[in-house]
Amino acid sequence: MQQVTNQQRLKPWMGFVLFAVVMALFIFVCVPMQGASGTWGLIGTELLFLVLAIVFGLVFKIPLKEMFPIKKFTARDFFGSLLLLMGGTSFGAMSVGILSVFFPSTLEGGDVEALTDLIITGPGYILTMLIIALLPAICEEAIHRGAILTCFRSIKKDWVIVLIMAIFFGINHMSALRFINTAILGGCLSYIVVKKNNMLLSSMMHFLLNFSASTISYLSTMLLSQSTGSQVTGSDISAALESGAMKSAIGTYFMMGVAAPFMVVIGLMLLNPAGHKKIRFLFAAIVAVVCLCASIGFTVYFAASSNIASSTFSYTNVEENIASPAVNFEAKEEGNYTIICVLMNGNGEYTARVTDDHGVVVSEQAFPTGTFRTYTATVELEPGIYHFSVINGRHTIGESPSFSVQVSKS
Repeated sequence: MQQVTNQQRLKPWMGFVLFAVVMALFIFVCVPMQGASGTWGLIGTELLFLVLAIVFGLVFKIPLKEMFPIKKFTARDFFGSLLLLMGGTSFGAMSVGILSVFFPSTLEGGDVEALTDLIITGPGYILTMLIIALLPAICEEAIHRGAILTCFRSIKKDWVIVLIMAIFFGINHMSALRFINTAILGGCLSYIVVKKNNMLLSSMMHFLLNFSASTISYLSTMLLSQSTGSQVTGSDISAALESGAMKSAIGTYFMMGVAAPFMVVIGLMLLNPAGHKKIRFLFAAIVAVVCLCASIGFTVYFAASSNIASSTFSYTNVEENIASPAVNFEAKEEGNYTIICVLMNGNGEYTARVTDDHGVVVSEQAFPTGTFRTYTATVELEPGIYHFSVINGRHTIGESPSFSVQVSKS
């Protein structure tokens, strides 16, 4: 990788120390600042990264134009960077989906809620996009691909630099759910700078990624709010994810990986033609086949083996304490069964009830409040016939609730 004029002043260990300083500031200064000031705290966090990067360059007398290299780029470089990022994004999205299904505890910690609430309830779409998309593309790139990466320019193995920077970027986002995703993206952005020595390219890719993801989230949530007639919040999305209903989509996540390896290989070829090897396409094909087989396998498995009963129904409440139409299901063997029911268009009090064939109540639980009122219960059942129904309570007269029920073997 191209070195800066005063590279001898910098040692690789300084990059680790600088990253430790970044994390210390983030944990002890930025997190409390964001908690106290919200959006302004987020802006302050990004600006703090930028100031720290500039101060680092000035202290060690590193020319800023070399630490933050900005130059013209070719169409080949642009599309190579774009394809690399698209492939990395697909793998990253797949990792988030898989983790959320097999390790639902990774959904805890407020990542989904915080991001959704900022996008939806932030200071308007344009300002929110500036905060989420533009500021990180400048400030995070300055500290990561600028100051920190510059400390590693003397390392002869480019892949070592990319790996270190990928891990740093994943850790910096402090999210178990998004660690692999952000590490992959950090590696892609670092590879662009390592091979092209151009932060303008990495910043553009960073901006396009955040802008497109945030815009899609904004538009989809707005449409969902319109369809439900009330504002969807981050807690609603988190509740829907934690319900376990995402298992049925695991095949879709693996399908994302089918085209991803080819995009990555083509992106690498465009960015570094001299280092390209044709055998990479063979490896890409192998990964694509594995993803395709996994997609088909998981889709068939979850569709055929775990789902016992599913139903969607709606009705109008004319009086209180009336049971809804029952969803009947059979437990063929003793064990745990998961029952998920999503209630929409109902703001009053509703209680989910499971009874056996003799009318004995085996589970009863009130629906939580919110836009997506999701009832989730894991019940230990003996072999037999069971009935799921919803009992309406106070403030439900005149409402026309809709219910989506799914029963599966845990």
